[in-house]
Amino acid sequence: TMASLTPQPMSPRPTYEEVLRLRAASAKQSAEKMAAAPAAAAPANAPQPPPQPPHPPPPAAASAPAPSPPAVAPAPVAAPAKPVAEPAFTDAEAEVLRTPLAPSEWCGSELHERALAYMRSRRDAAVLADPSLAPTVEMASDLRLWRFLVATAFKGGDAASMYVEALRWRKRNGTDATRADLRAANPSFFTARATSLETPLLTEQDAAVFAARPRTFFTKSAGGGGELLLDRGGNLLFIEVPASADAAAVCALGADAFLASELRTQELLQLVLDELSTRQDRLVLMFRVLDLAGVSLTPNPFRSSDVKKGEGMVKAAGKEVRDAYPTTTYKNCLINAPAASIAGPIVAALVPKRSRDKTMLLGKNYAGELHSFVAPSSLPKKLGGELDNGNQWKK
Repeated sequence: TMASLTPQPMSPRPTYEEVLRLRAASAKQSAEKMAAAPAAAAPANAPQPPPQPPHPPPPAAASAPAPSPPAVAPAPVAAPAKPVAEPAFTDAEAEVLRTPLAPSEWCGSELHERALAYMRSRRDAAVLADPSLAPTVEMASDLRLWRFLVATAFKGGDAASMYVEALRWRKRNGTDATRADLRAANPSFFTARATSLETPLLTEQDAAVFAARPRTFFTKSAGGGGELLLDRGGNLLFIEVPASADAAAVCALGADAFLASELRTQELLQLVLDELSTRQDRLVLMFRVLDLAGVSLTPNPFRSSDVKKGEGMVKAAGKEVRDAYPTTTYKNCLINAPAASIAGPIVAALVPKRSRDKTMLLGKNYAGELHSFVAPSSLPKKLGGELDNGNQWKK
């Protein structure tokens, strides 16, 4: 059986909307108490209120299914009294932050709270300055903010600037509308905790792009949807065979249509990672398998202009999304790789710089190592697994 998507029981965490509402209510109550308080100080022996946690406690679990979160988180109700200072972490503190900790426990960690408080303040300040940047619930969440912190080695200023630019990027590309379409097309996964996607490919154009550039992160389920593939640790499995891409067919799709489809795929992948992270109470990433069979160190100099243009479109799409979706990779597993001494150019071409230290170079005898990370039940037959090979090895 595939790696299970069933989460361990955990307390639900408050959404961005709930946190803002609770903060506003708390501020209102404090103001009312101050206005009603007598001028004289309270007696020294008066009972003191218990200390409050840094975040409102999660709401109690409801018996009815939780409603789907709103498309866009509301803007902050008021500007913060003063900006949160940018945190500066020592090497030892950064190492602590790099050590995995369940998101449900972040609010109990002074270091995590310091990093996230700064990110929230920069997020809220950006929205106050330009309400059109109001993030979706997922984009506003601590889970998404954390990905930017990890990507910048916990340099708060760099992480916040990268995040705010990602908000602007989403606005330019209409990504929030894409988010709404993807959630509406896959309600069972996003609202009923299903293990498959009803509509992994949203449009006929998306199906055409996957035919020209095959990739695998789901396998067809009995109902016609896509059963998600996971590694043994619960990370999303993503398989690609670069040599199987038909660059001329990519070119024929048109640059705008191809890019729009690639952006839909990237948003879907991020939404899936968000959902799995919530279920598993950890930062879920992708285990990427790249089969380098057939990849040449020296591209054919006589290839057609359409092939060259298609190759350029694929590279351009990768650059477009790189900073908008940081910290998504757990491992890059390159199989059928040439000797490490000559693999450098291929790795540089296929693996983003930020995740090259997560790369494993495996030759033709990759099965044992690969299967230690991914069960054969979640792999295609070509990789020693049990699933159909799809279109990736038919070229």
